[in-house]
Amino acid sequence: MIPSRYNRIAERLIIAYLAFLAVFILMFHGFITSWGYLLLAQVIAGAILIGLVKLQAANPDQSVLQLIRNWMPLPYILFGYKMTHYLINSDRNPGFMMIKDHWLISADRFLFGGDPTVWLQRIITPWLTELMQIIYATDYLLPLILVLTLYLKKEKTPFQKSVFILTLGYILSYLGYFTIPAIGPRFTIHHIVPLQGIFIREKLHEIIYAMESCPRDCFPSGHTEIPLIVLWLAYRFKRGLFRVYLPIVIGMIFSTVYLRYHYVIDVIAGMALAGIVILLARRVENREKR
Repeated sequence: MIPSRYNRIAERLIIAYLAFLAVFILMFHGFITSWGYLLLAQVIAGAILIGLVKLQAANPDQSVLQLIRNWMPLPYILFGYKMTHYLINSDRNPGFMMIKDHWLISADRFLFGGDPTVWLQRIITPWLTELMQIIYATDYLLPLILVLTLYLKKEKTPFQKSVFILTLGYILSYLGYFTIPAIGPRFTIHHIVPLQGIFIREKLHEIIYAMESCPRDCFPSGHTEIPLIVLWLAYRFKRGLFRVYLPIVIGMIFSTVYLRYHYVIDVIAGMALAGIVILLARRVENREKR
């Protein structure tokens, strides 16, 4: 699959994000533990990306290099997410980037007159908790299944558009974490009714927490933004997958609050950000047509 303009846009987005991280580290190095190593990581990551792009451009017929370049945003999305937990972590960097959950709690109480996660205690049951946890965990699979399906079907333009749009969505959500670091209502609000599943709920919860590494990633809700973007992409490119995804995405958005991972204001922000990403993507596509 020959790289296209959408590959270049995604790569520029990644370079811009790495540059932002490097500038952030330099500006606040006095507060950041092991800041020199983290800065070096951004330089190395950027050099690898640029080197691979130039290598592929110099050898355009090499299928392995085409494969690497088409899928290259994926490890950088993961790398970018990991960096947020080294930089937005007041436990690791004492006194720096303190959590702002009280802002989000106040917003929910202003909008709803109370805490939605506390109100939801009246409908908590083990089977519903189990179902919600399973659905919540599928967030990590929905985008991967979509882009893998498009790639295996050799649908070049839909695949490359999807990777670019998802890259944009993830990076913008990461910037939100820098703006308002928050850990979520499971840690900040007292709940009388515990969340107990039936079979695998507790194990899934432990795995997700370990993967997220002491998260400060509540605002905006990535578990709302990314599934909505994926749903839009599926509607455009894979209607059969859209019909499967629709109930899952609806359930996932509900699960973010039910499972106390997010405040409702996070969900609203995630929906708004998904809309912004879609509008930006459409603008890029229309510009290409002109």
